[in-house]
Amino acid sequence: MATRKRPSWEKYWGLVVVFSRFSALFMLLGTYKSFGVLMDSYIYDLDTSAAEAGTATVLFFAFVYFTAPIFGVLADMMGSNGARILIMLGGIVSTIAMCLSSYSTTWYQLAAYLSLAGVGYGMVQVPTVAPLLMYFDDKFGLANSISAAGGAVGMIVLPPLTERMIDNYGWRGASIILGVASLHTTVAGALMRPPSSFKEKRSYQRIYGNDDAPQDGTPYESLTKVKRFAKLMQEQLSIDVFRKRPRFVVYQFIFLLAGVQFAGWHLFLVPNALSQDIALFDAAFLASIGGIGNIIGRAFNGPLLDHNIFSDAMLFLLIHLVCALSLLFDPLATDYPIMALLAFWAGLTIGASYAVTIVIAKNLAEEEKYIMAAVGWTHFFMGFGAVIGGPLVGATFDITGYYHVGFLLMGGFEILITVSTFIELMQRRYTQDLRARYLLM
Repeated sequence: MATRKRPSWEKYWGLVVVFSRFSALFMLLGTYKSFGVLMDSYIYDLDTSAAEAGTATVLFFAFVYFTAPIFGVLADMMGSNGARILIMLGGIVSTIAMCLSSYSTTWYQLAAYLSLAGVGYGMVQVPTVAPLLMYFDDKFGLANSISAAGGAVGMIVLPPLTERMIDNYGWRGASIILGVASLHTTVAGALMRPPSSFKEKRSYQRIYGNDDAPQDGTPYESLTKVKRFAKLMQEQLSIDVFRKRPRFVVYQFIFLLAGVQFAGWHLFLVPNALSQDIALFDAAFLASIGGIGNIIGRAFNGPLLDHNIFSDAMLFLLIHLVCALSLLFDPLATDYPIMALLAFWAGLTIGASYAVTIVIAKNLAEEEKYIMAAVGWTHFFMGFGAVIGGPLVGATFDITGYYHVGFLLMGGFEILITVSTFIELMQRRYTQDLRARYLLM
């Protein structure tokens, strides 16, 4: 991305871009966390099981992450306004889908609508990074941290509001309100205008073979353009990173396991409290407490990495070890203060884990051309894990009648993440020692 000197006022418009991304992520994670408040309503009103309701809601998160590599590439290929267009379209799609979900009469109808809403928000999550890069090339880390905090704030604010909406309008009314609120994402996208001085990479030139806008041609010419587009997509997705970076493959398995825990905790934190006769408002407030921890977790890891106190992998290992303890202690949470402490604890580690995950993905890419693809594929595999986590925790409740069993299972997955990361670290150090000895010979 090349830039020319820009007018002074555009520095201030960069602040608008930061706030726009903040508000978009506020709605994305806030809505997902609110599904935990809606979960019991889905189960009882749709006469379905916790596993089926968990499957329906986790598909929202899964499709946000499944589509991350594709929409990230499209945003880049469509030019400087590509991200803006995708974000605006995503806001419209998610609004329509969330409103339609209020008419669901079966869990699979709910699953279809929430999957569509996930696709809509998938158009938002990764493309919102592009405008930040345009305005904050030198201070991207700070701009990213501030704007990404919108997701954690959404986790604090929206679940208690959703509880109040259910009290006043029922879960169907609450779904419509959440859907209409999602339209703010379209406004946020409209505000993410590129700098007038930004010189874009016009990837479509590689498809059409010249600097002109696309023109109608013969069927043979159209087929050639399709082949060029497919080849460009393959290059942009950087599928060869799996072949050239063996450690990248190992960590995708680890990130998949992290997705299991991420989805299970977010969706069933509130239902777990409700199953222990905690009032709905107090149970929903646990999500807010977890959101506060999430903000702190996202903030503290940066200095630890910047000052080389821990390596990215070692910090990731320690975070998931602490997260495992918070989940394994869940059966001991017999009163509200202990539940609140564990919610804060888990929220803190999950926030820290996500931030460090992005750093690891970036470092595993090694080359700049692989960075966006590495981040996209990391989201993809976390989404794959989420598809496992939601139904798994819900199924354990259907079988045993207790959410504690599901939380213990998630704690087990966290232990597996810790052990896998430790083995990878030891293997890498062993390999480095062998190379050092070989060079000394």
